[in-house]
Amino acid sequence: MIVERKIYRVSELNNLIKDILDERFPLDVWVTGEIRDFKTHNGNWYFILRDEQAQVECVMWQTYNLNLPWRPQNGVAVEVLCKPTLYAKGGKFELLVKNILPAGKGKRAIEFEMLKEKLRAEGLFDPIHKKPLPQFPFVIGVVTSAKGAAVRDIIKVVRRRAPWTTIIVRHSLVQGDDAPADIIQGIKDFNEYGKVDLIIVGRGGGSEEDLWCFNDEGVARAIFASKIPIISAVGHEIDVTIADFVADRRAPTPSAAAEMAVPDKNELKAKLEQILRRVANLVHNKILMAKRRVDQLYHRAELRHPLRQLDEFRRQLDELRMRAENIVKLNLERAKKRVEHLSEKIRLLSVENTLSRGFSIVWRNGNIIKDSSTLVPNENVVIQFFKGKANAEIKKIKS
Repeated sequence: MIVERKIYRVSELNNLIKDILDERFPLDVWVTGEIRDFKTHNGNWYFILRDEQAQVECVMWQTYNLNLPWRPQNGVAVEVLCKPTLYAKGGKFELLVKNILPAGKGKRAIEFEMLKEKLRAEGLFDPIHKKPLPQFPFVIGVVTSAKGAAVRDIIKVVRRRAPWTTIIVRHSLVQGDDAPADIIQGIKDFNEYGKVDLIIVGRGGGSEEDLWCFNDEGVARAIFASKIPIISAVGHEIDVTIADFVADRRAPTPSAAAEMAVPDKNELKAKLEQILRRVANLVHNKILMAKRRVDQLYHRAELRHPLRQLDEFRRQLDELRMRAENIVKLNLERAKKRVEHLSEKIRLLSVENTLSRGFSIVWRNGNIIKDSSTLVPNENVVIQFFKGKANAEIKKIKS
C-alpha cells in the first residue's frame, strides 16, 4: 500500500501554525514572567519574558506603550496582556503585548517609585520647604502606637537628655489598611491643638508590608502641610519610606529621633561652663593689656617728664585699674545672672518641680488628662504625685 505524502512549503506550514494559534487564542491572554534584554527601537519596545523553565520574545508597539505610566526594567516581574502569534515570514513565535502591569513585589516597588517621582515633581521633597527644628522644644507630640516599643524608646531618651520636656502621645495605628487615615488625623490633631513645638511620626521595625502605610500619598501630604516641624522615624536605618522624603528631618530609628529632637542637658551644662571660661579669659586679657599700657605710660613719664606729669600718669593708672575692675565685675555678674536664669528656668519647667509644689498629674491609658469633660463616671485613672502614684475611680465630674 502506497501512502501519499503531504509535503508543505515553508510558508504554508508557517501560515498553518499561525492560523492554529489564532484559532486557539482568539482573545488576548495574560502571561506572567520576568523581563530580560529590554531594548527600544523607533519607539517600540522589545524584550524577553521568561520563567524558570522557558522564555518567549515579546514586542510592544509604540501605539500601546506611549501611554503606559511606567517604564519596565530588566529583572522586574510583570503581567502582560498579549496576543500569541507567529511571524510567518521569519517563522518566529512571539507575543504582541498591549499592556504591562507590575507583579508581586515588583508591583510595590513600581508604585513606590511612581509616587516618589510624582511628589518630587510637585516639590514636596525640596529643601526650601523643610522647616527648621526648634533648638529647645518644651512640648513634643508623638504620633505612634501607644503600646509599641517606639514610644517607650522616645520617652526614655527624652527624659534622659531633657527631663524638662513634656511629651504628648497621640495613639495611632501604624500598620494595616486603616493606619494611613489614623496617622493623618494624628498630625492634624496636633496642628489644631497648636501647643506642641515638634512632632515625631513613626514606629519600630517591621516587614515591608508593616511599614507600607508610611508610603501612603495622604500621609505624605499631611506631613508636608503640617505647620509644625516633623521628624519621621520609621523602622530601622535600612528602611526608607515616602514619609522620610517629605518630613523636615529623617531619623533612622525612634530613639535617634528623640536624640535629634532635644539637646542633652550635660552638653548644655558644658557649653555654659565654656562660655563662662571664655568671658573670664576675655576679661583677664583686657586687664593684662590695660596694665601693660599703664606700665608703658608710667615708664615714659618716669624717663621723660617731671614729677607733675608723673602724678598725672599715676592718676590715669588708678582710673584704668578702676575701669578694668568694673569691667571684670560687670561681665562676671552678667555671666552669673545668665547661668542662674537658665538654671532656674530649667528647674521650674521640670515635671518634678511642678509636682513638688502640690500639683498632681492624672493619667489615663498613658495619656495626660487636661480636661475633665473627657472623663466618664466609674472610669479608672492613675494620679501621679511628687512621691508615688495612686489608682482612682471617677465618681463625679465637675466642669
